[in-house]
Amino acid sequence: MKSDVLARRYAKALYDLGIEENVGQKFLADLHTVVGLMNESEELKSIMESPLYDINLKNKILGTLLNKANISKYIENFLYILLEKDRFQQLPEILESYHDIINEVAGKATANVISAVELTEAQQKRISEVFSRLSNKQINIETTIDPSIIGGLVVDVEGMVYDGSIKSNLIKFKESLKGEM
Repeated sequence: MKSDVLARRYAKALYDLGIEENVGQKFLADLHTVVGLMNESEELKSIMESPLYDINLKNKILGTLLNKANISKYIENFLYILLEKDRFQQLPEILESYHDIINEVAGKATANVISAVELTEAQQKRISEVFSRLSNKQINIETTIDPSIIGGLVVDVEGMVYDGSIKSNLIKFKESLKGEM
């Protein structure tokens, strides 16, 4: 099974429990805390994610880690399940999926915008407005600069890519000329 599908299933189960117990935002904060702790120490991360280390050692390490953090019992149990199922390495993907679910429910989405030059605040606002109308969601803009697209924009909203770059238009033009010969 693909890891993103699995991460989504775990995130959805956790989200449903969080809603049921009215602690969805606490779960989000707890997941951020644990992922942050894992990212602070490469050694800790490699031990917890490696199948070479004994599960008892991992459980002890996790217990020590959780005693120092103010993590809910639900998340604590969830983390032990991930260890038991050898899925601890998917925790960052689960966090990302959890975020995605929260945004979906709230009617929010992220647009990844690639441009050849840096966009002004006004341009970003306009892009957000246009894609908010198209998707019927509140759009948050994340920008990346890639001079190789020459000009225009490439916008990815929830997997739907809108390519208005000069580079892609030149490629299409070139292909159409080849077709006419």
